[in-house]
Amino acid sequence: MGVIATERGWNLYVCGNGGMKPRHAELLASDLDEASLIRAIDRFLMFYIRTADRLQRTSTWRDNLEGGLDYLKAVVMQDSLGIGEELEAAMAQVIGAYACEWKVALETPSTLQQLRSFVNSEAGDANVVFVEERGQPRPATPEEKRALQAQPAAEATPV
Repeated sequence: MGVIATERGWNLYVCGNGGMKPRHAELLASDLDEASLIRAIDRFLMFYIRTADRLQRTSTWRDNLEGGLDYLKAVVMQDSLGIGEELEAAMAQVIGAYACEWKVALETPSTLQQLRSFVNSEAGDANVVFVEERGQPRPATPEEKRALQAQPAAEATPV
C-alpha cells in the first residue's frame, strides 16, 4: 500500500506489486483526512488478512476478488458488508497485543544471555572486529582485519 499527500489530505493506493510481475497500485480513496486514512488502512489490512489465501500477495488477491476494485472500495470505504467496526476492532486487538520481540529479548535476562557470542564464556568473538569511523564503531572489512591482526591486539576491538 502507499500513501501520498495531496493539497486536501491523503490518497491511499493498494494492491501494487514489484518483482517478476510488477503492477501499479490502485487508488482506493482520495483526499482522506488522517483519521479516515488510518481507518481505511486498518479495514483494508484486516479484510485482506481475513480473505486472502496464506502468503497470497495483495495484487493477486485483488485480481481474484469478485467485483475487483469497486467491490474492495465498497467494503473498505462504504462498509457495504457491515463489518467495518469488526475489522477496526480486530486491528485494535492486533495493535494492543503487539510487542517488539527485540525489546522483550533485551529486557529478558535469559533471552539476552542467548544472544552473547559464546554462552559459556565472557570472551568476545575474535572474528568480529570493529573499527571506528566518524566516531562510531563499524565492522572491519577483511583488509582492515588483516591489518589489525598485524598490529598489537590492544588496537583491535573484538565483540
